[in-house]
Amino acid sequence: MLSIPRYINESGQIPSISLGGVTFVQYRSEKSEIRHETCVSQHSLVFIIEGTKYIHSADGDIVLEKGEAFFCRKGIHLMSEMIPEQGGSFDTVLFFLDDRMLTDFVDSLTVEAGMNKATGKAVFKINVSEQIKIFLSSMMPLFESSLGRDDDFLRLKVRELLHYLCSSEGNEYFLNFLQDCRNSLKTDLSAVMEQYFNKNISLGDMAELSGRSLSTFKREFNKTFNTTPAKWIRERRLSWAAQLIRNSDKNITEISYESGYDSLSHFSSLFRKQYGMTPRQYRAEPNPLKYEL
Repeated sequence: MLSIPRYINESGQIPSISLGGVTFVQYRSEKSEIRHETCVSQHSLVFIIEGTKYIHSADGDIVLEKGEAFFCRKGIHLMSEMIPEQGGSFDTVLFFLDDRMLTDFVDSLTVEAGMNKATGKAVFKINVSEQIKIFLSSMMPLFESSLGRDDDFLRLKVRELLHYLCSSEGNEYFLNFLQDCRNSLKTDLSAVMEQYFNKNISLGDMAELSGRSLSTFKREFNKTFNTTPAKWIRERRLSWAAQLIRNSDKNITEISYESGYDSLSHFSSLFRKQYGMTPRQYRAEPNPLKYEL
């Protein structure tokens, strides 16, 4: 699973500018189809320039065609598919905003939001006006310009873009969405852990998804759960696996993978240490109450 924008920043192959809490990215691919499982650790704004993007999130499925865009709040898990234009490529422009950038923008607004119809949404589909298209065209030369390395200038341009988005026809509830993102910057630890315990992501990614530094994450985790993250994750994965073994027809290999383990032998070894028997023996055990979860 990819953690973005970290994956982009570390790849070294995707044109990007990262300054002052903003990451500006131009991504292009001519592959026939690309699928990614992604955790989003910063608020992201994505414009589809060429091709089609399919998003599968907690809100349901969204299809984005050429000329469309969406804003994705941080701390969520997505499955996405990128399909290039027939005989062409898949092109997208992305902006990633850290918490300070989002907070500064929302707090600076004097306009009141209307009735809140965006609370809790993971993704907000944006209407792209002609003014916004012109703005995007003006941003592309920054990759080759010294202005693209100017911290204040880049932040100013992103604020300009956010103003256009909030004022464009069809985006009446976008400000509601931004305010909701701003008001839920630090996610409940229990909710984050339950969402990601069986995903193959690092503790650093977990911390980012929860809106905390790694040191703060570890400190608050110990205070909340009275154990270490590694021990909690191992026990939660095995508990989840035990439930699947008892209550589903999935084979042990599938259950191992769905519980967060790529290695079946490693999973079986940990399971035996926890429950005193192999996963197959556990499934055959006639008395589930004997090993109540």
